[in-house]
Amino acid sequence: MSNPEEQQSKRFFIPDFCHTQSVFIVILVAELLAILLSLARFDNENFWTILAFYSLFIQWVALISAACLCLLRGWLRNLSDIKAGTISYVIILLITLIASLLAEMIQQWIEPNIPGTKVNPVLANLMVAAILAAFWLRLFYLQAQYRLRIQAETEAKLQALQARIKPHFLFNSMNILSSLIAIQPDKAEQVVDDLSTLFRASLREHREMVSLSEEITICKHYFHIESLRLGDRMTVDWQIEGDITPYKVPSLLLQPLVENAVYHGIQPLVEGGAISIVIQATAQRLDITIRNPFDAKSHNDRRGNNVAVSNISDRLALLYGEDFTFTRQQLDREYVVNIQLPLSEQDPS
Repeated sequence: MSNPEEQQSKRFFIPDFCHTQSVFIVILVAELLAILLSLARFDNENFWTILAFYSLFIQWVALISAACLCLLRGWLRNLSDIKAGTISYVIILLITLIASLLAEMIQQWIEPNIPGTKVNPVLANLMVAAILAAFWLRLFYLQAQYRLRIQAETEAKLQALQARIKPHFLFNSMNILSSLIAIQPDKAEQVVDDLSTLFRASLREHREMVSLSEEITICKHYFHIESLRLGDRMTVDWQIEGDITPYKVPSLLLQPLVENAVYHGIQPLVEGGAISIVIQATAQRLDITIRNPFDAKSHNDRRGNNVAVSNISDRLALLYGEDFTFTRQQLDREYVVNIQLPLSEQDPS
């Protein structure tokens, strides 16, 4: 689960230039700018000399600016966006000014008799840096605001999912409990324990990561309640391959899916059926496949709003970005859900 410092870091709009990927992007953008400025000079004879000069100057300014923003990131992210943006802007301009003065001194030392130009090169460099820095800082801010808006919308959906207890499941559980209290108090006590486990899971912070073993236990509590209602009409086949104990998944990842398998797959069929849950843990990925019988006609009569499924997809996208797979497909009288997640002991949130 993310701590406040990590959450503040995610809300900070300036990218983390301490990461190798960010540095590579800085180098690439700087070189593209150098090529663009070199082409704008229209000097075929000295093109490579001009390109080398621009590349050296722009790369140094860009990399030193990135290094300063990296070193000051911990301090800047504790400031307001306006203050952090203003300070970052001033830092980039100061670095450009110092680099421009040094470049001008070196050029005058190498070629002391070079004629002056109408535009002061130091002023020209500052103007270009001011425009580009303002553009990129604004772009970073808009991207951060967009990510925060998407995250807020997703979290609102996830909170609604957690607060949502299906009335039919609650009523069925209460009916099972009332029928067992008098004749089988031990089973009634187990149902209370099952419900308590499910309610505790639903009240967790939706971004919390739990062990896969714990998530499987929650599903088994749910299946136990439904087995008292459906009896022999429902069977559950668990197949677990590999060591799953070190790995974590988002809380309430599987339970809504197995609940859909019962409600839309097993319950409408008079003969019932089997739910198959295959979990494969490898060195790179966690592969989870849930299969249940499916009758298209019965499904049309019991059409749901897919809130649980869509919210699970949104939550995985929020936590893992693009590094996950979540597919659903209807085969011949069978419905299959597949989830593939990266195996990591770290909490992606």
